[in-house]
Amino acid sequence: MYEVTMPKLSDSMTSGQIVEWKVKEGDTVSEGDVLAEIESDKATLDLECFTSGVVTKLLRGNGDEVPCGEVIATIASEDEAPAPARKKPAPQEEPEPEPPPAEEALEAEAPAEKAAKPRPAPEPSAPVTRHASRVTPGRIAISPYARMLAQQKGVDTTKLKGSGPGGRLVAADVEGAAAVRSAGFSPSPYGLKAALQTAAIPPSPDEELPPITLAEGEADVEDAPYRLKTQARIVTASKHVIPHFYMTRGADVTELLARKDEWKARFGGATVTHLIMLAAVKAIQANPLVNRSYDRGKIIKWRGIHLGLAVDTDQGLTVAVLRDAQDLSLTDIVERTKPLVEKARGGKLTAEERSHPTLTITNLGMFDVEHFAPIINPPSAITLGVASALPAPVVRGDAIFIAKLMRLTLSCDHRIIEGAAAARFLKTLKDLLEAPDTLLAAQE
Repeated sequence: MYEVTMPKLSDSMTSGQIVEWKVKEGDTVSEGDVLAEIESDKATLDLECFTSGVVTKLLRGNGDEVPCGEVIATIASEDEAPAPARKKPAPQEEPEPEPPPAEEALEAEAPAEKAAKPRPAPEPSAPVTRHASRVTPGRIAISPYARMLAQQKGVDTTKLKGSGPGGRLVAADVEGAAAVRSAGFSPSPYGLKAALQTAAIPPSPDEELPPITLAEGEADVEDAPYRLKTQARIVTASKHVIPHFYMTRGADVTELLARKDEWKARFGGATVTHLIMLAAVKAIQANPLVNRSYDRGKIIKWRGIHLGLAVDTDQGLTVAVLRDAQDLSLTDIVERTKPLVEKARGGKLTAEERSHPTLTITNLGMFDVEHFAPIINPPSAITLGVASALPAPVVRGDAIFIAKLMRLTLSCDHRIIEGAAAARFLKTLKDLLEAPDTLLAAQE
């Protein structure tokens, strides 16, 4: 029996929503068939089948939000699938028996003195592996992904109360218990929510604040899209878990902007954002200490530079990831970024195009923003906020000039990034943007 689980489509994804099943129970499926449409925190994708067989059970329905790793359907192989039932021949019509005399009816209601005739035993059927959702005595019902998380985090699942179907433990229960334990509290026997409230750790953005009380006709209210709700959880978790510190430096980009038409013609339509992406790659290469992440006591040293670019979409912010950007020229960056942005806006990014950004760039330069400090986008340890290039007085030598000053703000994860390393990266980035000929050397 093959178990179909909710896939983990990005680093930040903890659950997904089943938008629509494309199959029903009893359907025969083949490898590569689309089973369902799944919405993650960043995109809507087709869930493909990795085996052939018959869909035996759909455990969750359309619109359900399911933790990653939890079983949502089962597929039996052709050998396991029960053979289609044969149609029995229609029985010949027989005349209805006449009702028995009253004496016989009374005798039938009395206890029979003779042993009842045993019924013939049913023919044995082919064994079928079943996955029960109810809790059986002595056994903990837990999703495979939650079991793996519990082992990684050292969480004792026997002391937890599941919030999944039939009391099943799911990933959110394990994550919450680990967070409670790290705060110095024991899991509550009344469930995760009570434990989190006791520990003063908000389980979701909605539960941090009191609900808004509205008068009739005061506002229009609608359910937030799944992607927006997920984004709210991620940024809340990022601010609660990651110790942020910020660093800002102004870059004089007067020359770079004065020659932007030249760069556009020379490098296949390159924009200021593409130039910033190239400068960021070069700055990371010169300062590799910032190309690391921290994860549960481990230091992750990324071998490639994966640039995350924040993209504004109709359903909220999403991050498209340009992988192995250290191998790309400026023209390559332009050619690969354009389709990525289009796919991000259409909600069609693949899992690879959303995973493992080692630096995330969010650019609000087109909105006349003087300065902003972004929230870190994990697993990035640094997130770069790019403000507008606005007129400002700058000193060159002994003279003051009115220049175009672009404020660059770096949000850093203090668990793995130190101030000196962040400052060196930011200085390299500033120097490259202020000297475009150096930045673009050997690009043609």
